[in-house]
Amino acid sequence: MYSKLMKVFFKEGFSIKKLFGTDIKSNKGKTILIGVLILYGVGSILFVFGFMFFDLGEVLEQLGLIDVLLIYAFMYATALSVMFVLFRANGYIFNYKDYEILEPLPIKTKTVVLAKTTVMMIFIYLSLFIFLSPMFFAYFYHSGFDLLGIILAILGSLAIPIIPIVIFSFLSLLIARITSKFRKNNLLNIILLFVLFLGIMYLSMSANSMSNNNPLFSQQTFMSTIGTYYPPIKWFVQAVNDHNILSFGYLILSNVAIFTIFIFGIQKLVVSTNQRSLTKVTRKNNKAIKHVRRSLIGSIAIKESRKFFNTPIYALNVGFGPVILFVLGIASLFFKDQILGYFANFGLIGLENELIVLILIGFCIGMTYSTAISLSLEGKQFWLIKSLPIKPITVMYGKMLFNLLLALPVAIISLLLFSYTLETSIIRIFLMLLLVMSLAFGITIFGSVINLFVPKFDFRNPAEVVKQSAGAMLGLFGSWIILFLNGLIFYLVTKSMSFELGIVFMTLFNLIMGSGLLIFINKKVESLFIKFEV
Repeated sequence: MYSKLMKVFFKEGFSIKKLFGTDIKSNKGKTILIGVLILYGVGSILFVFGFMFFDLGEVLEQLGLIDVLLIYAFMYATALSVMFVLFRANGYIFNYKDYEILEPLPIKTKTVVLAKTTVMMIFIYLSLFIFLSPMFFAYFYHSGFDLLGIILAILGSLAIPIIPIVIFSFLSLLIARITSKFRKNNLLNIILLFVLFLGIMYLSMSANSMSNNNPLFSQQTFMSTIGTYYPPIKWFVQAVNDHNILSFGYLILSNVAIFTIFIFGIQKLVVSTNQRSLTKVTRKNNKAIKHVRRSLIGSIAIKESRKFFNTPIYALNVGFGPVILFVLGIASLFFKDQILGYFANFGLIGLENELIVLILIGFCIGMTYSTAISLSLEGKQFWLIKSLPIKPITVMYGKMLFNLLLALPVAIISLLLFSYTLETSIIRIFLMLLLVMSLAFGITIFGSVINLFVPKFDFRNPAEVVKQSAGAMLGLFGSWIILFLNGLIFYLVTKSMSFELGIVFMTLFNLIMGSGLLIFINKKVESLFIKFEV
């Protein structure tokens, strides 16, 4: 029964059809495009992480501290596991959508929990090995390749997510339990998770010093300290670096024991939590209903905002860019030297501070990719939109408006805050504002094009759309391509012209690109809407 459930759950969450949104045999062009995208995304990650860790490994090897690189790998993999668990544990284990279907069946709770946890772990392992591969390459390149060490590193990595899954599953449940007592539980859930993530980021940054161009060097003391007091890290390092089989045994057996206790220990909790999720907290409202007339586009944008705040995983993923941008903008007023120090710490020495700010704002705008997935999130209710007397282009305009309202005001406020801190000239501020607005315009429309071509209406959980869909990947990685093209234009222009003219040419590029895509949407949206099947 366990293997059958595993097959069903895995097919539901990670099948090729689920990823692409349609049958790939009938969409060969889309298949090739997404395949190229996946290679591009994975290649980008491998290159960036590989470059930084290879540089770090070279210095550590010269200092005789190459084993510290394994601590980095362990800690980064742990942090990645924590993020996945916080996002997914509650939906996979404690509040899964198919509870009402599975509970009456003659299947033991532990079998269901083990199957769902295993599927979640498979996704985590696939993600971990993408991130760990460049770290392991850097380590073995500088320390010397050996088969036993590689085998121990791979097998030892299987133990890394176990303790984060156990601890942060309960933390995710605790947040869900606390927020479930309130009517606006989704909003409170979002706030608490944002506070938790920002707290972790602050502790990580405050623990670092700034002593080298590579940001990883500043974490060396922090990593070494953690490695001293957390036994699984010591066992992992000793197993891989020293080929210590006894330490490897401690690492594997201790984590297997913890995982076994976790699976058997949470069965009653899973049942009670899933049963609680079937009830809704309501309250009596004596206020008179007020009818407010709005434009169709404005009404659609408001509908999008409600869905955004009622779907925590949607808000956390798409809203993370604006939140972190706003926090950094405020922080720049009080911690100017530290912020500039971190800019330098990420290898951006030699660039003008205003350009660094634009890069930061551009990446945060690119992370706000609601238009790439908002149409898909209509799910099985998409037929309602098709049946209403509303033009398809109006629907798309409303979704674009929401994305602009989500990203652009925060980007403008943050730019003004950074400009005040950096004492930027009025002319530059004005030109930078135009660039930020054009970039938000272009990326927003680009996301709409993506969602029109790779919709995904067939999903059981919004996480499938927000984190696993082709639209989400294309929306995020595609924005990186737009940023790269902006950077290329700036580089070519400023070789012979001024900084200001470089911004002007980037702005013109974004406006031309966005306008062209908007014309395309206007011509194709109606025919594409007709073809959509729900």
